[in-house]
Amino acid sequence: MPARAEIASFIASLNAQYARLHTAKEELFWQTKMGMSADYDAFNAAEAVLQSFRQNVAHLHECRDLLKSDAIDAAQTETLNGWVHFFEANVIESEPARKLAQEIVERESALQQSRGRMALGYRDPDSGGHRPASSVELSLKIGTADREALRKACFQGLESIERHVLANGFLDIVRERNRFARQLGFEDYYDWKVSSTEGFGKRKLFELLDDLEARTRDAGRRYVDSIAAQHGRDALKPWNFRFTTQGSAIRDLDPYMQFDDALLRWGRGFTALGIRFETAELQLDLIVRKGKYENGFCHAPIVPYEDSAGRARAKVNFTSNAVPGQLGSGNRAAETLFHEGGHAAHFSNILMGAPCFSQEFAPTSASFAETQSMFCDSLLEDADWLVRYAKSRAGETIPWDVVERYTRLTHPAKVVFIRNLLVICYAEKALYELSEAELTPERVMQEFIDIERRLCFLDRCPRPTLAVPHLLSGEAACIYQGYVLAQAGVAQTRHYFTDAYGYLTDNPAIGPRLRDAYWRPGNSLPFMKFLARLTGKPFSMDALANDVAEPVEDAVASQRRKYEEGRQRPEFSGAVELDATIRMVHGAETIATTATGSFERMADVYRAWVAALPPVR
Repeated sequence: MPARAEIASFIASLNAQYARLHTAKEELFWQTKMGMSADYDAFNAAEAVLQSFRQNVAHLHECRDLLKSDAIDAAQTETLNGWVHFFEANVIESEPARKLAQEIVERESALQQSRGRMALGYRDPDSGGHRPASSVELSLKIGTADREALRKACFQGLESIERHVLANGFLDIVRERNRFARQLGFEDYYDWKVSSTEGFGKRKLFELLDDLEARTRDAGRRYVDSIAAQHGRDALKPWNFRFTTQGSAIRDLDPYMQFDDALLRWGRGFTALGIRFETAELQLDLIVRKGKYENGFCHAPIVPYEDSAGRARAKVNFTSNAVPGQLGSGNRAAETLFHEGGHAAHFSNILMGAPCFSQEFAPTSASFAETQSMFCDSLLEDADWLVRYAKSRAGETIPWDVVERYTRLTHPAKVVFIRNLLVICYAEKALYELSEAELTPERVMQEFIDIERRLCFLDRCPRPTLAVPHLLSGEAACIYQGYVLAQAGVAQTRHYFTDAYGYLTDNPAIGPRLRDAYWRPGNSLPFMKFLARLTGKPFSMDALANDVAEPVEDAVASQRRKYEEGRQRPEFSGAVELDATIRMVHGAETIATTATGSFERMADVYRAWVAALPPVR
């Protein structure tokens, strides 16, 4: 039997091997996603090597054998059990399935390249000419542009993504994903994906989602009917709905949530919450540009762990596609910084005996990961956060009447947001349940539109389903349920902290509590057990359903109370201290960094750089 030292050596070797392969793939992922490299062959090769490691059945057997040793200690047992869990979630013993998995990666890469080359934009209503625009720009204009003709043109721009991907190999990818999953014994790709990432199958997932859909159905229908009664049936057109229901809220908030101060708001807000990054390196690329991936994400090229060779500290990249100067861009930037920053804090604070606990893919729960990020960005809607952080360029605090109008507009719309998330889940379920013969562009679009109408009570969802980039990527496909379950997790977490401390904004107890209860153990527990670990209660949809059903007058009264309490509590006045080295980049260019100065100095340099950018039309 191997001695304890031999077991430690095996673990350190396995850890180092995985860490090297993970970093190589993630560095190429960043380079290609950010439009700095077109070397997709190198990325595909690195992904294939990492996949080969994940699927190595010999490693699984070695870990199981070592767990039988009499010499093994408790920490080694915990670490090897983590590796066993990792390999069990990833091992593909079938050679044909392994080959098919690699073919799928190559097809996904080709689709990404095709999507990146797409001449995305909208037809100018005045000139009739094509105006280039990213999906983020199109979405912002749909919600904020005063002219209906422009909003409609931008919506049609998003619809063009659907036609493009359907004509450029997406359905072939769906066929191969299903073949792959069925070779492994699963019902379809969705069933395999949710089983791998959440530890339970598609059937149990949709028992939860069906319950939430039923509990929000009447409220969703009432809300849409009320908009039609108040604003007329034209308000229900997909390019008018968000503008009608949220446009004035975005406009009211905009003077107090300028892009200029988004970075400093994030730094101060996280510092005041007691959130730290454990000496991680963070790289942030926030501004839109041609060739850059059009959805925010957070990935860690170096994941943290500690073994007999020492402690590895995290290196984390996150990105957005902010459009400085465009209406709503400041609030969107703040949401992204808090959301992706929440992911970064989560993965930087994991401290287990191997990198298998701190990498973001299976068996890491997508629902649990999203609970961290969405909890952080949920704070931005609280009146006590707004009264402390939402200030005009002249330093004026956002007045109560603006917060009240914002609450009256956005609170009833929460049910629409939840049901829009459900659209993606039900659309992907329907997609992967179609037979191969049924997988035609016409049938797929009909399925998607039927689901949008059933859940949104509109002719089309304001964001066309197949314009959501998650459906295309192998890493992100069939994980949207993570956002839905995370909404329930966020509601339960917020209720716990409110009951325990009375308030959330700038509460320095929250960061350490999240670190100890949620972050330190990595993926060693399933999502629902983590919720119980913090809150002392089993996971439930109740908190979310109750929040959505709260009468608007009660929500306004709660916000008024928070607004006054936020004004009375002393504001955080110290320096930003996140325990991280941060680089603000734009592609390959480094704009500012804390390596040569304070966070505040970095934010000033970055603000000046953004101010000098040419305006986006």
